[in-house]
Amino acid sequence: MQFSQVRNRLAFTLVELIVVMSIIAILMSLLLGGVNAAREATRRTECSNHLRQQTLALHNFHIVANRFPLGNDVEAQTFASWMAAILPYVEQPSVAQRFNRRRRWDDPVNIDAAQSLIPTYRCPSSIIDFDGDTDYAGIIGSALAGEPAIHGFNLNNGVLIESSVVRRNPVSIPEIFDGSSYTICIAECVDRLEDQYGLWADGRNCISHDNGGINIDNSDEIYSRHPGGAFVALADGAVRFLSQSIDERIIGGLCSREGREDVSVGFLD
Repeated sequence: MQFSQVRNRLAFTLVELIVVMSIIAILMSLLLGGVNAAREATRRTECSNHLRQQTLALHNFHIVANRFPLGNDVEAQTFASWMAAILPYVEQPSVAQRFNRRRRWDDPVNIDAAQSLIPTYRCPSSIIDFDGDTDYAGIIGSALAGEPAIHGFNLNNGVLIESSVVRRNPVSIPEIFDGSSYTICIAECVDRLEDQYGLWADGRNCISHDNGGINIDNSDEIYSRHPGGAFVALADGAVRFLSQSIDERIIGGLCSREGREDVSVGFLD
């Protein structure tokens, strides 16, 4: 009789087993959440570094040329992007040598180079990858930036502009009248497909942020896979994380180089 009682005391009841399994499941979920959070923190740091490298490359280009590159060289009919222009400054000299900026970006002589994987041009949080893709976009301007833009008089009011019959020359730092610390030149625009101009060599990867807030639409707006907002790079080289709750008028002002908007309230806080 005593032996039977000992055996009964050593056994698990069904209720005890369920409780133990529940505790293990809770611990596993907490651990998984912590791992995912740590991974996203690493991805955010890497994404920020990619933008910092791009803005540094833009400034090195400016030192040599006394101006930033065109976002999209429309007038020359090459439609080549600013990303193609800064290849030597993002440690891609071999791709730069193979890319002929005097020819269209999609000319057969450029196809091989244009399909190259450039790690600096990809966000680690993106979920769509293909040859030659990019998760960042140059900022042409914004229709949200004051009266001239609203009425369509000056939509090419950013830093990395398209050349046009109205203006053929790229922008230089002295022309950023709003201040380089208050003007976005590059922003996340992740997971665009090829037909949405998600290729780094295609000058149409420049965007004009016109339709409201952040993380609403990734086809032609500031958009990221990071929870709560998106990274942008300012013309002074700083990288900032903009909350998706930021007022759209501030976003428009930040995308404009010359609207003289007051963007300090809500941006610096």
